[in-house]
Amino acid sequence: MLKSYLKTTLRTIKRSPLSSFINIFGLAMALGVAIMVYAFVDMEYTTDQFHENKDEIYMATSFLNRSGQEAQYGITPAPFAQILMNDFPQIKRVIRVERKGGVLKSGGNVFNENFSFVDPEYLDMFTFPLKWGDKSALNEPNKIILSENTSIKYFGDENPLGESMTFEFGSQRYTFEVAGVAKKFPYKRSMSFSVLVNFDQLKQVDPNVDLNDWARFLDATFIQVDDHSAISNITDNVQQYVALQNEVRKDYPATAFRFFAWNDLYLKGDDMRNTITGSTDGVGSLVLSIIAGFILVLAIFNYINIAIVSATKRLKEIGVRKVMGSTRKSLVFQFLSENVFLTLVALVFGFILGVTVLIPGFDQMFDIGMDFDIAQPSLWVFLLVLVVFTGLASGAYPALYISNFSAVHIFRGRLKFGGKNKMTKVFLTFQYILACIAVVGGIMFTQNTAFQKSQDWGYNEDATISANVFPATEAMRLMAAMESNANIESIAPSKHHLSRRATRMEIQILEEDLDILTLEVGPEYIETMELEVIEGRSFEKGREADFQNVLVNERMARVINPEGALGERFKSDTLSYAVIGIIKDFHQENFSEEIEPMIIKLSPEDEYTFVSMRVKPGTLVATYEALEDKWAELFPEKPFGGFYQEATLENYFREIDGHGKLMRIVASMCIILSCLGLYGLVSLNVASRTKEFSIRKALGAGLKNLAFVINKQFVIFLSVALVLGLPISYLLMSTLFETVYEVHKPITVIPFAIAFVIVVIMVLTTISSQVRKVMTTAPTEGLRSE
Repeated sequence: MLKSYLKTTLRTIKRSPLSSFINIFGLAMALGVAIMVYAFVDMEYTTDQFHENKDEIYMATSFLNRSGQEAQYGITPAPFAQILMNDFPQIKRVIRVERKGGVLKSGGNVFNENFSFVDPEYLDMFTFPLKWGDKSALNEPNKIILSENTSIKYFGDENPLGESMTFEFGSQRYTFEVAGVAKKFPYKRSMSFSVLVNFDQLKQVDPNVDLNDWARFLDATFIQVDDHSAISNITDNVQQYVALQNEVRKDYPATAFRFFAWNDLYLKGDDMRNTITGSTDGVGSLVLSIIAGFILVLAIFNYINIAIVSATKRLKEIGVRKVMGSTRKSLVFQFLSENVFLTLVALVFGFILGVTVLIPGFDQMFDIGMDFDIAQPSLWVFLLVLVVFTGLASGAYPALYISNFSAVHIFRGRLKFGGKNKMTKVFLTFQYILACIAVVGGIMFTQNTAFQKSQDWGYNEDATISANVFPATEAMRLMAAMESNANIESIAPSKHHLSRRATRMEIQILEEDLDILTLEVGPEYIETMELEVIEGRSFEKGREADFQNVLVNERMARVINPEGALGERFKSDTLSYAVIGIIKDFHQENFSEEIEPMIIKLSPEDEYTFVSMRVKPGTLVATYEALEDKWAELFPEKPFGGFYQEATLENYFREIDGHGKLMRIVASMCIILSCLGLYGLVSLNVASRTKEFSIRKALGAGLKNLAFVINKQFVIFLSVALVLGLPISYLLMSTLFETVYEVHKPITVIPFAIAFVIVVIMVLTTISSQVRKVMTTAPTEGLRSE
């Protein structure tokens, strides 16, 4: 039976090439998008699942209260891990992780690297197999294990075991032997490393670390248990140590210690602060799933419309089958089977489109490192479900509708339909509503990208270059060396830097504790970055009293005193600060983030880590090259730390560029699918009315008359779609932009007008092709059978 249905499907494709092409093309496009979205969602939901002990690992977390706001942090007090090791026998392993940045050297290769100081059983808890060496190397204090990328960076493809590497931390240098190289990390991971070293070396590298100090936090503490039920008991018992931490960190009082399951960290840990593991908020998966559903619905509606209208070519077949004894149930099964076969054909093309074009394109657009494994069983289960769902969803209504025809009415010629079915009108209208929304979205996202790139950052980012260099003595050496460069108009050191680094300071205002974003800078920094002081004055070099003075941005000024913050005072610990100037609001983060209240205070000279330079117009590149030369002269063993200030938001602009490209692609797909569907409907409608148009032409009907007859019903559908689609687009896009972007292009009538013109032109162009066909066909051709 299925073999017979397959033959019927192939015969139908051969007899109706136009409608078959439109259906297969539309479904292939939709299925290709669905496969791409599956790859992304699968990446998110299977991240970290390669760890063999994933079900037994938990991350210790601290609930800390800062300025009256409680939040979960991925850090824990330094002594906490030792307590877990000693007091809880049900814990199989405890692993501490502390990261330290420094300079790693080997031969002529010098780079900034993060060292991960870990307990020796780190590679027993987490599954990071080694390419070379033995994981037992972590038991030895002077041996290190590299990631594959780190190994390639220093040694190429050579086996580096036994090679010596120098780690420079501050003014100290330490020599380590390479004893292992990890295999390439799976792309679906939330945590990795560059260099692993025995945790006991932490004290040697940083003598200030006191692992018995409850005021000191470690970057991460993980535990492994065999029995999940033990977690509840462990959690209850560790609460007694909250008081110990609170005695020494009154600025960070703990309310509880909890354990977060490793399997939940990536998907549910988005709100956790200060964590070394990555996470997702799920928005990407949700948005892409909606887009895939959007396009799949359009393709399904295309199929339904064309299947209903093209049924006229199969009326006699249906009538004969009914006369020969076929029941409605068997006809429905036949049509659904044919549809599933057709969907399978579309899936083949959709799979090729997804794997060769959409997935690589999406990965390149957002630089997320997607990998697609066609061998995974879940993929084939997904494809099976997708084919069955699409086949049934697109074929159910046509099958039920067509199988309901009476054989008597068919043979008497009483069945005449060609676009007059009410459901085809509804589906076509809905298609163009979706297309309208997609086009408006594509235009608005494109406009918003250009708008954000043109925004004022609140300071002069175009003419500024900076360098991150430490310790402070070397920052001052670099500054002294660059001051003589004639291209530099102003130069300044700082501890923190705009869009790169800041801290938070707890202050007390009117007996209220606040946690405020803070920049610590040199006295020349405000002038160098051309931050605008709109009230009061800036810092003055050599004025010691300014160490007890601060500048604030406009938002902070309103927090201190909405009626005037200049001269107001506040406390931080035992120190009192006076507001001497108010700076116009500027962007420390990207334009999606709200501008926070901010304090700018002077930094001690021995804490400088940045040097910033504002240069004369037209000399930016030349000064940058001079900075590179001077760096090589002063610090030949340090990796270059210079950067253009305008590049600090490069990743953000790349991301919003990707949003715009994605929405333009979605809009294009929606327009293509809608126009293909309309073309198919108009073609079939014209074909079913050939006799009528021939008679009209024979009676003298001209181009205008025929165009009006053909266009009438479709223009009505289009008008309804625009009347509904444009307001819906406004509501959706305005809500989305207000939610996602702190700064966005004001919504005007322009994107809606452009969308209106695009949709109207595409519809009229599609219909006009059939009007031309009618006008060039001789009346005798349409009346020959008469």
